[in-house]
Amino acid sequence: MGLIATIQRQSRRSYLVSQCSLVGALTATSAIALSADATGSIVATSAAAMAAVGFSMFTLHHARRGVYRKLEHAHIADGERQRMMESDVMTGALARRHFMECLDQAVRRTDVPVTLMLIDIDHFKQLNDTLGHPAGDAALVHLSNCLRHQFKTGQVGRLGGDEFAILFFGTSEAEIARQTALLLQLVAKPFRHAGHDIALSVSIGTATSIDRAHDASGLFQNADLALYASKSAGRGRATTFEESMLQDRRRVRYLQRELRAAIYLDHLELHYQPVVDAQKQVKGFEALVRWRHPVRGLIPPIEFIPVAESSTLIDLLGEWVFTRACQDLARLGHLNVSINVSGEQLKRDNLVAMTERVLQQTGCAPQRIVYEITETAATDATPDVLRRLNKLRAMGIRLALDDFGTGHCGFNYLKTLPIDVIKIDRSYISNLGKDRLAQVLVSALTEVGRIQGISVVAEGVETDEDFQLAKAAGCDRFQGYAIARPQPLEQIDLSRIGGMLAEAS
Repeated sequence: MGLIATIQRQSRRSYLVSQCSLVGALTATSAIALSADATGSIVATSAAAMAAVGFSMFTLHHARRGVYRKLEHAHIADGERQRMMESDVMTGALARRHFMECLDQAVRRTDVPVTLMLIDIDHFKQLNDTLGHPAGDAALVHLSNCLRHQFKTGQVGRLGGDEFAILFFGTSEAEIARQTALLLQLVAKPFRHAGHDIALSVSIGTATSIDRAHDASGLFQNADLALYASKSAGRGRATTFEESMLQDRRRVRYLQRELRAAIYLDHLELHYQPVVDAQKQVKGFEALVRWRHPVRGLIPPIEFIPVAESSTLIDLLGEWVFTRACQDLARLGHLNVSINVSGEQLKRDNLVAMTERVLQQTGCAPQRIVYEITETAATDATPDVLRRLNKLRAMGIRLALDDFGTGHCGFNYLKTLPIDVIKIDRSYISNLGKDRLAQVLVSALTEVGRIQGISVVAEGVETDEDFQLAKAAGCDRFQGYAIARPQPLEQIDLSRIGGMLAEAS
């Protein structure tokens, strides 16, 4: 807009100069024509010159009007482009770039505390997959409206996808907590779209500029840590940044360095837990990684796997596990080995390339490998993830859906996902004797498996009663402490592989 105003001013000056010049020329020509010494030819020439000057002034005037019209149109178009750069077209929230500029300017003001709130829609992909992208778009607009309604003095921005942010000033911690609680209630109220009642759940992370955040980047990092804590705690909640989160972050970085060294120094181990059939004959093993730290001893997977998943270190860990399992297969006779694959690994093409490379290096038959993916990873599967799963299956790798029943994976997914095995979560198996819902779900799953040729594994078989009930429900494979605990390969009685397990094992 400044450039257009400058052009207009310059155009006005040029027009005035030209106009003055033409008027001067017209005056001089008139003087010559009216002088006493002027001949007839001079008078005619002067008249022609005067007509030319007049026409030039007329033409210049209209040209100037045309330039002004074009400048006006350019001004309108420039304003529209500016609005599109500053605002998200769909939701009306500030666009990411403009919001971050506002955040940076706000944090530079040292007189008033700044609060940043990050908001993500929970299971947004499932909403898109179930009801379609128009429903997803409607959810984005609905959330944006809720944010503006609840935080009227705040600046609402859409950072991308289903990620939103709110920036506001000088609000007390108690007031922020109250407003956030009201926002969660407001968002959870169903709204109507295309004949469907849609209720949303969001995860929220909040941080203020007094939390050792001296710039926009630091404030955003703190809010992001709080948002991550909300998601880790089960979603559908709000978390305020605490100083301990920075300590946790430093601890994660330390563990990442230690884990990377453990992979390179071969300080990891694979323990194998057998999977048996209804006659308790061993049909395969699940390979479970263990980290034996030289100082801290055995570190549980629940502690270091999330650390690996928070970076591309999970790819390096996954390759170590897969390579070691392929090397151990030669000692496991004809049995298959199941290997857990992280949802983070599935997001990158490296998994397919690594699998193909290690199979060639070890000479391992892909038909003896089962990749286990969690139910959460399956429900979040993008077209790229499905493409990778189909590539793996085309190689001969079998796919298992792990922990079925813990997330939002419906029976419809069993028709669309390229899977060969379903592993029912232990929470259902342990409740078969007292929970009617668990009985119905397990029986239904085994029937679906029978129809589609999918093997159904009962996980977490802790007692003989669990085994008998799961068997009666139709499961054809069983795994758990009642069968055998995970052990290093060296401690497994290889002479009994493929034979009957003792009842006491």
